[in-house]
Amino acid sequence: MNRAKNPMTYYSSDFHFGHNNQWIDNDGILHNRGIITFERHQFKTIKEHDDYLVQLITNWSQRWAKGSTFWFLGDWGSLEYLWVIQLLKDNGIITKMILGNHDSVSDIPIFKQYFDEVYQYPVFTSQKLVLSHFPVAVYPDQINVCGHLHGSKLKDDNHVIASIHVANYNAISDKNLATTFSKLPKFTRRFLYEPWAADYVFIQPKEDVVMDRNGNIDLSASRLLQRINKEKRDKNDPYQPFVG
Repeated sequence: MNRAKNPMTYYSSDFHFGHNNQWIDNDGILHNRGIITFERHQFKTIKEHDDYLVQLITNWSQRWAKGSTFWFLGDWGSLEYLWVIQLLKDNGIITKMILGNHDSVSDIPIFKQYFDEVYQYPVFTSQKLVLSHFPVAVYPDQINVCGHLHGSKLKDDNHVIASIHVANYNAISDKNLATTFSKLPKFTRRFLYEPWAADYVFIQPKEDVVMDRNGNIDLSASRLLQRINKEKRDKNDPYQPFVG
């Protein structure tokens, strides 16, 4: 198996190792609400499911370049399978984890034995990329890589679902995200153009903002005033900025 030369970052989640909730009721009927019954119907037993994931991670450890980073975005399952993360570390992969709703905070010391970093809450790895277990709201030019969703996706391009079953048993890579970023609109956080611009309530006077008769910000007039003042500054006008 050829190993990649260039380090990359990879994302996956929702392994649910050992998730096999079986019980027999008083009538002798077997009930199974585990992960393979819920969505992973191609596996006949939870052991077959778990063995498949172990082999998958083993392949990743042999294929990914040294210095790559693996983010696991929650819902690991049985702690007995944490040893497989050591395969990644032994092959030079940096491992990081964000807890999911099926991961116990009390198990953090155990997770830290295998993952280089463990987080309880969403993590911004850059201004435009946030990682989490549950989907979180993001700006139009940002991506949220998340897990938690089973058998479903979100219809916008801003949420990339890393749940192993949803991702067809592939890890999401930086290349995947680059393709998604190329589809997103350009977005500005410039003053008076932010998503919250119409909701401003100023607690001190603002000479570059126009208010209507009801005391609310007039966005169109304020943006026009902003352009006028910018043109004056660009021309090095010696006079004071126009304030209306």
